[in-house]
Amino acid sequence: MSSNPPPSDPSKPPSLPWVQTSSPSSPSANPPAPKSNNPQEELSLTAAVSTIKPSDFLTVHQAPCSRTGLLTGIGLGSSVGALRWLLGLPIPRAANWAVGTGAIAAILQYEYCQAKRRQEKAKVSRVVEVYGQKQAEMRAKEEEQRRIQLEEEKRLKEKREKGSWWKGW
Repeated sequence: MSSNPPPSDPSKPPSLPWVQTSSPSSPSANPPAPKSNNPQEELSLTAAVSTIKPSDFLTVHQAPCSRTGLLTGIGLGSSVGALRWLLGLPIPRAANWAVGTGAIAAILQYEYCQAKRRQEKAKVSRVVEVYGQKQAEMRAKEEEQRRIQLEEEKRLKEKREKGSWWKGW
């Protein structure tokens, strides 16, 4: 027996391919609802951590920009750690440098990528807006030409129906 998916709720955002959703009957499917309407009470570290599911760690690489951020962090962190070790630091301290540099590089690359995505989204929305305006202008121009052509045809038809002054002779 197959189960049909529930109809989509327009108030909910569309599902994203990199986010795994579970069935609505599971208790971890939805994050806990806020207890009050005061936004200051909603913002806490424990509330944020309670929204993280174990499956989120398995799909973190599928989120936009996270792959480039992680790869940049791994590459730069291991390079800095190796360089610090070659320059004479003990391995534990070089490893600390590697982890710290990797984390900072990953965060910076992720944020840079997100900023580029926001800019691209703004550009696309501007292009769509301009395209819509041009389409509206073209439709108005075509409608005006069509109206002028109909008026011209109507005028010629009236002229033909009226006839020439010599046809009566």
